[in-house]
Amino acid sequence: MDRNRRNKSDNKKKKKRIGTVAVKVISAVFSLIFLILGVGCIYLYGLSNSYNYEDVSIKRPVQEITNEVGEVVATEPEILKLDSESGNLLSDPYVLNILLFGADQYGDQGNSDTMILMSIDNRREKIKLTSFLRDTYISIPGYGSYKLNAAYANGGAALSIQTIESNFGIKIDRYAVVNFETFKEIVDIIGGVDIELTADEIAYINAQIAQNNQSEYLPWDTQEGIVRLNGQQALWHARNRGGYVNGTYFYMNDDWGRVGRQRAFIDAVIGSVKDASLPELVQIVNSVGPYITTNLKTSEISTLVSGALTYLNYDIEELTMPEDNWEDVYFEHAGRCLGIIDWNLARRAVAEFIYEDSVM
Repeated sequence: MDRNRRNKSDNKKKKKRIGTVAVKVISAVFSLIFLILGVGCIYLYGLSNSYNYEDVSIKRPVQEITNEVGEVVATEPEILKLDSESGNLLSDPYVLNILLFGADQYGDQGNSDTMILMSIDNRREKIKLTSFLRDTYISIPGYGSYKLNAAYANGGAALSIQTIESNFGIKIDRYAVVNFETFKEIVDIIGGVDIELTADEIAYINAQIAQNNQSEYLPWDTQEGIVRLNGQQALWHARNRGGYVNGTYFYMNDDWGRVGRQRAFIDAVIGSVKDASLPELVQIVNSVGPYITTNLKTSEISTLVSGALTYLNYDIEELTMPEDNWEDVYFEHAGRCLGIIDWNLARRAVAEFIYEDSVM
C-alpha cells in the first residue's frame, strides 16, 4: 500500500486514540451500556425466553460463536486483502462484529436512528465502536442509493447488514436491535438522569413535548447547566438533531453533534444504573426484555456474558463513518444525504480500524 496513505491512516488512528478524556470515557460507557444492559439483559431474558430472537436471511454460512473471551491467541492473524471487486468479506475468528441498532419502533418496523458496529477484538484486547451516520449516502442492495437508515426502514436488520457488508466489505457476525423505549423505561425506573444542557437544548426538549401533545415539560425557569431529566425528556435530548420544531428553528450542529448527545445520554444512564438498588435492577431487567431483538443464541450470549469482566479491561476505541471532516464528504439530495467522496479510502479506514495491521 502507498506509504503516504498508510501514514495518513496511521495519523488518523493516533488522533482517535489520543482524543480527550471525555471522549474516551463516553466511548467506554457507550460500549458497556450495550454489553451490560443489551447483552446482559438479553442473557437474563434468554433464561425466561422473554427477549425476541429473530434470525435474518443472510445468504452465507453463519458460524456459531464458541471462542472463549480473553483466551490466549497463539496464532498470527491472517493477512486480510481488502478487495471491493471480489465481494469477499473481511473477518477474523478472534474479532466478533455485532451490529447494534437503536430503533424508534418495535422489531424490524420503523427507523433506526443509531447504527453502531461493535467489534470485540480478542486478538488485541480491544473493543472498537464504528458509528455509521444515518444520513450517509450509500448503495442499498435492490433499492438504489439513499440514506443509510432507509435500509432499516425498508428491510430491517437483514437489509442493513447486507448494506454495510456490501459497501464496506466487513463481515457482520450478529446483530441486536434495542428500541429507544428501552432507555426511556430505564431512566424512569432509576428516577431520572442528570445531563448538562444548553438553553437551546432545554428549549428544544419543551418544543418537542409541545409539538407531540405531551405534558412532561421542563419548568419555564430551568437554567442551562446540569438538569434532571425524566425518560421522555432524556429521549428527546438524545434524538435532537435540530430543525423546525413547533414553529421554531433549532440549529444543533449536525449528525456528529447528535451522536455526541446520544453518547452523553447513555453516559448518564449507565452512571445512574451503577448506583441502582437490586430491586431497581430487577425491574429494569423485567422491563427492557420485550424491547430487544437479536440473532444471538442463548449459548452465544452465555459465552459473551461470561467474559464481561474481561471486557472491562479492554481498551476502547471509536470511529465515526463518515469521519468528522467536511473535506471528505459532500451533500446529496438537496442536503438530505451526506456522501463519501473517496469510498476506497473509507473502506480502508474502517478495515484498518477493526483489523489493524492484518489488512493488506
